[in-house]
Amino acid sequence: MLAEVFTAAAWKTPYSFARDSISSLGVTTCDVDSCSPMHDVMNSSFIVLGALTLVGAVFLHRHIRSGREKKWILSLAVVIAVSTAATGLFPANDGTIVHWTAVLPGFIARHVVLVLIAWHLWHERRLVAVWSALCAAVGVVGAILMVAQTLHFGLGERLALYPMPTWMAVTGTAVLFALARRTVLARFDFTFARDPRRWIRRAAVESMPTLVREKSGKAEAGRDVPVAPV
Repeated sequence: MLAEVFTAAAWKTPYSFARDSISSLGVTTCDVDSCSPMHDVMNSSFIVLGALTLVGAVFLHRHIRSGREKKWILSLAVVIAVSTAATGLFPANDGTIVHWTAVLPGFIARHVVLVLIAWHLWHERRLVAVWSALCAAVGVVGAILMVAQTLHFGLGERLALYPMPTWMAVTGTAVLFALARRTVLARFDFTFARDPRRWIRRAAVESMPTLVREKSGKAEAGRDVPVAPV
């Protein structure tokens, strides 16, 4: 998404995120409709995103039970990765058939894989399942609106394509944070930060032995002091 903003800013003619397609940012030639001086940035980002998707699929298989669903999820993830990278290798000016042959498999697979992940994790990780289903729903609605031409092409395309990388970024961040809490942050106790009353109770408990010792010391000192006769 940042690559889109950076590449669009280099256009001499105004680029519209609502009307113009994402593929226009990767064209390597100039014509009346599109001329993208920084097309290498956009195409490189497609290739990098495809590679990261493949790496993510490798790590994802550890969290999925063995079975038919696991094979489908991993297979579709590989399709998305290859299709995303191919989008950068075969830009739109290479021909409509060539470009859409690269784009279409990942365009369809991304919605299916999110639905499968939501279904697979519903009983194990309910929050992840709901998040996956939400991203799938937004993507499917965006695809329908784009095909039906209800929205401008660029807006419908982004509504259909953005949910998948958004899901990847948010889910990956959550996994890394959970891993950090079990390792690096495990030595810190954050429960007291969420409940200030626990700080008060802890301070009271820790101070009780000190108060008891002080009272005991005073009592012992009182016994040792001789009392003068009246």
